[in-house]
Amino acid sequence: MKRCFSLLNGDRLDCTEQAAILTFSGPRAVLSTAANGGGLRRDLSAVFNYSDCGPAGVCRPMEGDTLLEHQRAVARRLGLDPEHTTGLDTAVNLDNMVLVTRQWQELWVTAAVSAGADVNALCAGDPATLTEQAGKPCAVPAGTINIFLITGQALSPGAMVELVLTATEAKTAVLRDLMQGSSASPRLATGTGTDGLVIVCDDSGTSPFLLNAGKHFKFGELAAQAVSQAVAEALLRQTGLCPEFQRSMLRRLQRFGINAQSLQAHCSGSLPGGSAAFDRALAKLDRDAFAVSAVALYLHLIDQLHAGLLTSAQADDWAEHLLGELAAHFQFKATAPDTAQSLEQRLEGFLAGLLLAHLREQEQLYPTA
Repeated sequence: MKRCFSLLNGDRLDCTEQAAILTFSGPRAVLSTAANGGGLRRDLSAVFNYSDCGPAGVCRPMEGDTLLEHQRAVARRLGLDPEHTTGLDTAVNLDNMVLVTRQWQELWVTAAVSAGADVNALCAGDPATLTEQAGKPCAVPAGTINIFLITGQALSPGAMVELVLTATEAKTAVLRDLMQGSSASPRLATGTGTDGLVIVCDDSGTSPFLLNAGKHFKFGELAAQAVSQAVAEALLRQTGLCPEFQRSMLRRLQRFGINAQSLQAHCSGSLPGGSAAFDRALAKLDRDAFAVSAVALYLHLIDQLHAGLLTSAQADDWAEHLLGELAAHFQFKATAPDTAQSLEQRLEGFLAGLLLAHLREQEQLYPTA
């Protein structure tokens, strides 16, 4: 499906599932994180967002040993001049790219965003797995949030860099609000490992420069609101990530390494009803409103403890209280927690015990033999 958009400054964005190409209608200043044409440029004629995955969702290998070589090859295939083009790569289907425009008086800004954060979400400072070596291939995982920000306003170089900060904070706020966990640590994600950003503003010399694009200024507010809405809608379109999707006990537990396999491994001995019965019980518990609420509060205690905002004694007290509330709600006679274990281990053991007790009760009430 091809979608064509005419922006307020006359620029044109043509978007298919494979590529989104923004063609300029006049002189533009461009600040980009791209390998090719990156940094601050005033001699570009177009920018692109390119999906390296085909219709079946299989990502193709890079064209060349480096991202620079790959992006130059992509530009040529799209009919663009690599010397006067910059672009970003993604694994996202660009039919799911979202455009949002925010306007106030003479100020306007459009955010064009493609987003996926289901397999490559990371928190800044997480353990890295790659080291770049010049001229050698360096493949990175799929999952990217790419942001184009286009405005008809002229921005000073400093304001363009400040806009990078504003847009990045807006993106991170969406992920934090959705409680998206990192794929590499128990922390909440601040982005993905491959996020990209392109800022496009007027460079005709006919309008005064804005010197500020931060949170105190109206232009920064508009930009942040456009990015927030576009990122949230793009994540929903691509992977279904939204508040309703996150109302899941297992989704919340994922960043701590607690999942169906680890819970089943905690159920020692024979499993009443077998794995199928366990899966059914877990699926029901996963979406139980009381369980999701209590587990969400429990995990917040862990976050607060790890950040040093609560003492061990404070976190222990409330953790015990929440497990007690869960036990009472499900009429489960839980064993006393091992205080030598971490809060995560105590919760995992409790949930495994709760599931096992449910299966045993089911077997007694509805024997299969």
